[in-house]
Amino acid sequence: MRTPTSAGPSVAVRCLLLLALVLVPVACKSSRDDASTPTAASPDTTESTPSTSSTSTSTTTSTTLPPTTTTEPLVVAPGVVKVANASGIDGAAGRLTGELGALGFTTRDATNAAGIDKDLDTSKIYVIAGSEPVAESVSRLMGGIPVSRMPTPAWISGGTAGLEDATVLVMLGHDLAGVALADMDG
Repeated sequence: MRTPTSAGPSVAVRCLLLLALVLVPVACKSSRDDASTPTAASPDTTESTPSTSSTSTSTTTSTTLPPTTTTEPLVVAPGVVKVANASGIDGAAGRLTGELGALGFTTRDATNAAGIDKDLDTSKIYVIAGSEPVAESVSRLMGGIPVSRMPTPAWISGGTAGLEDATVLVMLGHDLAGVALADMDG
């Protein structure tokens, strides 16, 4: 006699699948349904257990901060600043020297421009190698005036010897002479 072959799952597996199909929808009811959710204790009985719903409310607060601005710190050393009056306005170089000194720059007495820089429409800065950060800080304060390598001779009274130990030379022209440092757009 021949033994019949099984064409599908066994009876036990089919019963488990059927039971799972009945129990899964009951167990997965959402809290949106009624206040009690029935659970199957056995295929013949149904128990009712209260369902509690926990609602959590969170509030998100958004703060808009003002845009950050990055201000580079002033570099006041190593370097010695000398201001030369290239505008002809009496006392202009001395006033600028005082303002730079008050900000922490090491300064020397103001002088007058000479030679080709004696009368300048536009101010400029000369620098000796090694003091570029100081010269750039002075330039920023003065609205971004150009910085160039120190010429030889220096175009001031006394020439290069008139620099003494100065490594940054501000040639104060007509454009900024008599203007307070705070008003130079720096």
